[in-house]
Order: sequence, then structure tokens, then C-alpha cells
Amino acid sequence: MEPPEDRELPLEEHLAELRRRVIRISIVMIAGIIITFRFAGKLIRDFWSTVLPKGLKIYVYTPTEWFMAQLTFSFVLTLIVVYPYLVYELYQFAKPGLYEHERKFVKTFLPFSYVLFLVGIGLAYFIVIPRVFRIATMFSMGAKPYLSVKKTLYSAFKILIAFGLAFQIPVLAVIAVRIGLISSKWLRDKRWIVYLIVFVLATNVTLDISGISQLVILALVVVMYELSIALAKVMERGVGKTDRFRP
Repeated sequence: MEPPEDRELPLEEHLAELRRRVIRISIVMIAGIIITFRFAGKLIRDFWSTVLPKGLKIYVYTPTEWFMAQLTFSFVLTLIVVYPYLVYELYQFAKPGLYEHERKFVKTFLPFSYVLFLVGIGLAYFIVIPRVFRIATMFSMGAKPYLSVKKTLYSAFKILIAFGLAFQIPVLAVIAVRIGLISSKWLRDKRWIVYLIVFVLATNVTLDISGISQLVILALVVVMYELSIALAKVMERGVGKTDRFRP
């Protein structure tokens, strides 16, 4: 039995549907950036005072740096707010190829996706990033650091988004196992490849001379991935084989 809305479509129609949804997401993102940009300056100062040690001032080294910092801040804030809509559009794109029981399962777990995303963001914002910057500034050897607003925000946002996405791993794994795309054995077999990729990305994306942020991100991914394997095993025991895998 095929999914209720599944039908053969030319590649052009699939791409057209994807294009429509990407355009909708882009419009929402642009609108959000425009709205938040006017408040970005104050929000950056609040963010700075929260994650940086006291006494460290904001410095701008190029004429466009403050503008780019505000634009980046607006983008990240908008992304966090509209994340549920982004997930909704992706679900609608994949919906025609899902069975009815798979749709119900995915819709049940999607709210948890955003909750975990916010948990990861909150953990990074209130605990991890302040400690990473506190340790990193210790390497100034007594000299007062003059931190670039753009580079500092970029580093903080990379950790922020990395934590939010890392907390998505268990949800994505459970959904993928439930609809028969992967299994707990597949997750186990791929774990070292995943860890290696994450280590390389963390080393090259989150530039931190102390190495603390890279290790923290890698440790978090390892914990989330191992949790995903455990949840996948529970999922496989909880449903029958014929219910798990598509014919």
C-alpha cells in the first residue's frame, strides 16, 4: 500500500515544490530580520554583557563591522524564532511520501524538536559560552583584550547554533528509525565516522585557541548520538518489524 498522497512526479515538479517552500521560508526570514534589525544594537549589548566577562568593551575595527554584526545578530535571532516554521515547511514537503501512521508519529515528535532546540540554545547561552570566553580570555596573559564585535559574535553564534542542532540528533534518529530509514545498528556502525566529521567541523568552524569550545561541542554530540542509539533500540523493541519498515 502506497502513502495516501504519494504519486510519481517529474523531477521538475519536485524542484518547483521545494523552490516554493524555500521562497516562503526566505520571505519569513527576511521579514524577521527587518523587524529585529532596529533592536539589534541594544540586544547585542545585552548579549555581550551576558556572555563576556565584565569590563570587556565592544570594539569595531572596520566601517561596516557594526552593521554586519547587527545583521548577523538579526539573522540568528530570527532563525531561532522561526525554526518551527522552517521545520513545518520541510515536513509539508516530505508529507506526501509518508504513510498515515508515519505522519502521526512525526507530528507527535516535531514539537519536541523545537523544545530540545531551545534547551540547547539556552544551555549554550547561559552556561557554555560565558565559560568558554572566560577561559579564552585567560590566555591574554594579563593584557587587556580588545575584542572585535563581529568575530566575537560569530564565535558565540557558532557555539549557540551547534548546541541547538546537536539536541536535534535524538529526535531525528527516533523519527528515522520509526519510518524505517535507518536502524540502531546503522547508527552504531556510523558513530566513529560521525564523530570524526564533527571533530573536523568543530576544529575548523569554532575557532578557539583554547580548544575548549571544540571539545565541548564534540562531547555534546557524542552524548546526543549515544542517546540516539539507545532510543533507537527502544523504538525497535516497541514496534513490530512490519510496522517499522516499509514494504
